[in-house]
Amino acid sequence: MTALVRSVLAVLLSAAVAVAVAAGAIGSGDGRLQQVGKWPFLGAYTGAGQVGVDRLPGWEAWAGVPSRFGADFAPADSWSLIEGGDWQLRPWADSGRRLIFSVPLFPKGQGSLAGCAAGDYDGHWSRLGRNLVEYRLAHTIVRPGWEFNGDWYPWASAGREAQFAACFRHVVDAMRAVAGQRFEFVWNPVLGSAYAAAEPAYPGDAYVDYVGVDVYDMSWTPGTYPQAAHEAVWGTTLEGGQGLRHWLEFATAHGKRFAVPEWGLSRRADGHGGGDNPYFVERMLSFLAGPGVRPAFAMYFDVAVPLDDGSVNQHRISAQPPVFPQAAASFRAIVG
Repeated sequence: MTALVRSVLAVLLSAAVAVAVAAGAIGSGDGRLQQVGKWPFLGAYTGAGQVGVDRLPGWEAWAGVPSRFGADFAPADSWSLIEGGDWQLRPWADSGRRLIFSVPLFPKGQGSLAGCAAGDYDGHWSRLGRNLVEYRLAHTIVRPGWEFNGDWYPWASAGREAQFAACFRHVVDAMRAVAGQRFEFVWNPVLGSAYAAAEPAYPGDAYVDYVGVDVYDMSWTPGTYPQAAHEAVWGTTLEGGQGLRHWLEFATAHGKRFAVPEWGLSRRADGHGGGDNPYFVERMLSFLAGPGVRPAFAMYFDVAVPLDDGSVNQHRISAQPPVFPQAAASFRAIVG
């Protein structure tokens, strides 16, 4: 156990005891400290549909923490898939978890931000809303057009910020008009000053319930890896332009809950990932549990992602045998 892990654990224990005392959770009659739930916001993305539902209990057992949430991504191959298919919605309905559902703004090669901003796809958003309600997922947290200020999705907002904001409003208006819905919506830029400014694409406070940001241990700045520069990378992640601190303050200023819909380690063949980096895990967990943060949810991205060059971006902290043995040990020491 590193000194940093011991420090994080000490802070968390102090916070847990304080919460328990305030809530009257200490002194249960048998002399034991009742469970106060230090990590109610933690969860993981473990795969699509039934695969994700089936894998999530294993992740919980590995992590030593239950999750109230499930996470999934609607495929962008067709409107029928974006609207929510039985193969994907039924398993989550049966799981009893609150779904965080990432929704493309249009299918691959079949739409545009301009069309969405004009309301051309409102019928599809209504259908998505009705499907979620019909599958007993009326309390879903919807994440439309995530990571929009990056340049890898067709709904990229750079130079089209007003269109993105208008599109987002159409999604929200159409889904909120569905009878029986209790949806909430995440406005979710990607972290870092290397990407387009996200704030010009903000749709307005009336359309946003959570401000979310995705955080991965990756960097394209020369010389940031290997191990010697991990602290510099974290410093940029936390305090740099459009970093964690910036988006936490933005959420607070707008009266919104802060969230981390995706976060994770990264091992890449091109060397841009931090690899087995316990420092990243320790600092990330310390931030999430820190004073004034306590996100609504923070979902570890526990899958490996194929890249266009045939390589893999590996994120699986719970993999057996371990892919990230040191980082996994730190995670479990702090959380479990």
